[in-house]
Amino acid sequence: MAGGKKRKRLGLPRVDPAQASVLVGIALAMIVVVLVNVAATRRFTRWDWTSNKRYSLTPATVQTLRELPETIQIWVLLGPADPLEQSVKQLLVSYQAETTKLDIRYVDPDRDVVALEDVKKRFKIETGRTEQGHVVADAIVVVARGDKHWFLSTSDMVEISAGDDTQVKPKEERALTGAIRNVLGSEKAKLCFTTGHGEMSPDDPGREGAGMLRDVLEKDNYELTVVDPGAPNAAEPFASCSVVVVAGLRGGFTNDETERLRTYLLGGGNLLLATSPITGSTETGLVPPNLDRALAPFGIALDEDLVIEEEPELAFPGTGGIRFVVQPRPHALTAALVKGDEKRDVPRTVIHFARSMRRVTEPGSASPADLLLTSQRSFGLVNISGASEWRDAPEKKAGDLGGPLPVAMAAERAKTSPSAPHGPRVVVLGSASPLTSPTFREPLPLRGAALFVESAISWLASKPQVLDVPDRTAVPAGIRITEDDRAAVRRYVLFMMPGTVAALGIVIALWRRRTEGAASEDDDEPRGEPRAKGGPKNAKSRAKKPAGEDA
Repeated sequence: MAGGKKRKRLGLPRVDPAQASVLVGIALAMIVVVLVNVAATRRFTRWDWTSNKRYSLTPATVQTLRELPETIQIWVLLGPADPLEQSVKQLLVSYQAETTKLDIRYVDPDRDVVALEDVKKRFKIETGRTEQGHVVADAIVVVARGDKHWFLSTSDMVEISAGDDTQVKPKEERALTGAIRNVLGSEKAKLCFTTGHGEMSPDDPGREGAGMLRDVLEKDNYELTVVDPGAPNAAEPFASCSVVVVAGLRGGFTNDETERLRTYLLGGGNLLLATSPITGSTETGLVPPNLDRALAPFGIALDEDLVIEEEPELAFPGTGGIRFVVQPRPHALTAALVKGDEKRDVPRTVIHFARSMRRVTEPGSASPADLLLTSQRSFGLVNISGASEWRDAPEKKAGDLGGPLPVAMAAERAKTSPSAPHGPRVVVLGSASPLTSPTFREPLPLRGAALFVESAISWLASKPQVLDVPDRTAVPAGIRITEDDRAAVRRYVLFMMPGTVAALGIVIALWRRRTEGAASEDDDEPRGEPRAKGGPKNAKSRAKKPAGEDA
């Protein structure tokens, strides 16, 4: 009693033991939550509940992430309008769970205008707008480390198979891990453009130059340089080259230059040769490039002719048959150009002013594969003297070559050492037009030649692929809705959903009315004694009457 009086004098409220225990429990629960969060920040674990374990990382990716020597920067150029945004974000969260050395920056192309401009200038990214007004870039993810970077496009992230039920095969992990491994590489693949024979310059952005090709290659993390194979004291001009690129010729190689190129190739080198017919003051009007010695070990020889395409569906009107569409043949570097089924459209490959080529054999030579072919109605004109005076398209004459004619070939020899990624490779293209800047400005339906050049260089340079990251299971890309499905959805939305909500509301209203009625009756009942006749109100009124009134 003394403690209670003292508490009263001090004005302190009386503490209920039950309430005190509740407060203590709440405080302890909050402490537990804080400790759990602290532990979670130090050891992060995610659970992947997707049916195909889409966001579960493979051991190859985990090892790559845990062994990162320094921070890798990743720019994701995707907005909410892009269906890949959430998928890429979820996968990158899994990446961040394995390492703290990822600096990931998300840029919404539609809203983050300043950030997008900064990324465009830094990496020379091109952007455009869709018909819906959304900004799209030629790269959706950029992985960078110092001055090295790697670009990923939509086709790198997913593979779409068209058909009655469109399927999408996710490739995000393969692409991202591959990009990280590539920027971790010690050096870039070096492409050596030859000079000294009238070749097109990679520094020339004009119609006859390869400036656009240079932009594409630098964006794809290649190092470009120019090499003169005939320079004095240049015994091994191609020693440091991953790939030698001969981008058009207006004169032939000397014998010494050809021998240097042959030595480089037989020692494990790679060559992209793109040469149109070389005109000159000869009996046929054509000058040979003098590269037979370098190409013979690969089973390829260049013809001295000008290809004329007479198939109306392939030749462009008004060009005399020298600008036409070629037919790609199945090969590792033409996979994106070969039409595998009737429902998948592929870009058409257009070339201009081309020569043909043929197979040859020498002891130990490789067996080449055809890459691009003309139609059966084409022919190779072996004499173009007096072409400046032609008024009509030339016609096939005796001695001309008959179609179909190969205008591009590829070959690979055996490895020069067990540690080499592959043997010496060559890709020979009978036209220099695919390397010119206008080819890379063509709309997508006619951009097959540009894609061919990019694939050829990638195949020759043999960029490392992440082969130990398996493919994911294909999943449906969308839902096919028939008229019956639409009718069912309409009935569900217009009738079933509102009806269910209304019925539930009625049930709740009836239940509350019954429970509230029962509660009010219980409140009216007196507690501890029977109710007096007339109720409490009457009893109270009687108590207020003057004494003696009841009498």
